[in-house]
Amino acid sequence: MRKYLVERYLPGMTAREVDDASTRLAASADELAAEGIGVLYAGSTYLPKEESCFCRFEASSREVVERVCDHAHLPFARIHAVRSFPDERRTHA
Repeated sequence: MRKYLVERYLPGMTAREVDDASTRLAASADELAAEGIGVLYAGSTYLPKEESCFCRFEASSREVVERVCDHAHLPFARIHAVRSFPDERRTHA
């Protein structure tokens, strides 16, 4: 599966509403996965001052991620295919 980052803007949403949206995304992804569709909701990062949220997914395609968002009734600005790298340069003292 590939990794995707969903970019969404949430002007005027409260932290509680953002949390509820995250719960809906997780439920939507779980429902599709139960149907045999390759998708995993990996969490979100909310930037309150920017009124934006970035949601992480692993999925078989961009279209699957779009389907999860549509099923959860959450609009998005863009879906990006991404690569993640561990921070192996960090050393622990």
